Amino acid sequence: MSRTTYRDTPKAGLYTRLSVDDGYVDRESNSITSQKQMLTQFAEYHGIEIVETYVDDGWSGTNFERPDFKRMIADIESGKINTVITKDLSRLGRDYLQTGYYTDMYFPSKRVRYIAISDGIDTSTGYNEMAPFKNLFNDFYARDISKKIRSTLTTKARAGIYHSTVPPFGYRKSPADSHMLLRDEETAPIVIKMYELSASGRGPAAIANYLRAEKIPIPAYWHHVRGERAWQGYKGEGNAANYRWFDTTVRSILQHEVYIGNLVAQRQTHIFKVGKSFVRPREEWVVVEDVFEPIVERELWERVQESFANPTRSRKRTGKASIFSGMVFCDTCNRRISFVPERAEKIYVGSCMEYRKIGRQGCTPHRIYEQDLHDAVLKDIREWAKLALKDEKAVLDKVMEHENKNKTDAGTVIEKKFSLEKRLGEVEKVIAKLYEDYALGKAGADEIDLLLPKYRKEQGELKAQLALFEEENSERRETAQNAEKWVALIRQYNDLQELTAGIIRELITKIYVGDVRKVDGEKVQSIEIHYRFIGSLSDGAGK
Repeated sequence: MSRTTYRDTPKAGLYTRLSVDDGYVDRESNSITSQKQMLTQFAEYHGIEIVETYVDDGWSGTNFERPDFKRMIADIESGKINTVITKDLSRLGRDYLQTGYYTDMYFPSKRVRYIAISDGIDTSTGYNEMAPFKNLFNDFYARDISKKIRSTLTTKARAGIYHSTVPPFGYRKSPADSHMLLRDEETAPIVIKMYELSASGRGPAAIANYLRAEKIPIPAYWHHVRGERAWQGYKGEGNAANYRWFDTTVRSILQHEVYIGNLVAQRQTHIFKVGKSFVRPREEWVVVEDVFEPIVERELWERVQESFANPTRSRKRTGKASIFSGMVFCDTCNRRISFVPERAEKIYVGSCMEYRKIGRQGCTPHRIYEQDLHDAVLKDIREWAKLALKDEKAVLDKVMEHENKNKTDAGTVIEKKFSLEKRLGEVEKVIAKLYEDYALGKAGADEIDLLLPKYRKEQGELKAQLALFEEENSERRETAQNAEKWVALIRQYNDLQELTAGIIRELITKIYVGDVRKVDGEKVQSIEIHYRFIGSLSDGAGK
């Protein structure tokens, strides 16, 4: 920071800044009001004309995209000001490279006098040897504060404390506690509608088109009119921009766990020098379940996530996706079955994507007509629905039998568990007796060393076996609950006449199609339907 001779009359810009970087202890002394007062007194005392005052309140010193900082630079370029005064170097910035650029290169090149009052820096009086070190210390301070803030926010998140400035779309902050979210009765129904549309087979772009057509305002509109966050694009009520939904916004809402009541934090990481944020790996997120009132049922949310895992593809000419899009797979290579038109697009035929890509070197055709698949799936659904209405217990027994066919009989499990618990009790009594005999002098150390490891080992093995039985019992209970859910769901479709993408996704998670083969001279093809909650109920229905 060399000495510069200034011939022009000083025309000063007073620059002030305050952010969370400054910590709670220093916020009072560094307040905007305090800074303005100090800078004004200094300028008046030294006879420097004050032309403009710049205020960046709430902006980090590591960010040089601050609105009023940029306005100050523009005023320097236009010649409006030729002197910049700050309380200290840290007000100008806390990134030592960027701050050093302005103090050592930019200001001198523009013949701008720079004054940092508390640090004793004035470029009109010459070089200040401590300035580079102060810039470096300010940079270290910003890094340290940033780490502490992240640590505090992480701790709060793990405790289930919400700390974002703006609530997610569909929620509002509680008037009693700003760290809690409450369901917003105006916007929550919009979120539910979006999930229902997604579950019915519509993609984010199609949902965005629907919302625009229905003139449903975007999240930025709601935040703006409620005073939660200013939206620069707001141009008044009824403006088309208020309804300009994008597929990226829809996708973000459809994939966020907050809508099932979970608090999700630390999804992004900020690179200090670059000034950019990047999404962290899923395992590094902080997720606390059941913190808020859910807007969407978990089952519906999970169905929507499945749709993202198996996205639909629209037909090029019609613009409509197959009702089976993203749901049908080859039972040999597990690749997707894709449906393409035949005979002037009147008939659609599915085939294995691997076969279509590299031929029989990769797989076999697994060719199936879309209408045939439709009829087979519709028939299977209706048959199970009729049976569920007629004899619910028989269906439940069938499901439980299929799910538990490779597991030990429940009665045998109970007997074995009772036997293990009895033996565990005996072993623990023996162990306790050994300790008692040793304490009373009835058993020596050699005897304890010989017997205790043997019984400790048996105790551990017994506990491990009991844990496995308990795990299996838990799985049986879950299977029974899922079977009841499935029966309650399937029986609603007793009179189903036509399948839709929504119905398929409600009832089914995936369908496996086998290749055509001959059995006793007749062509057959396996179709294995995996129903929601229970999976497949057969090894493939012959067709």
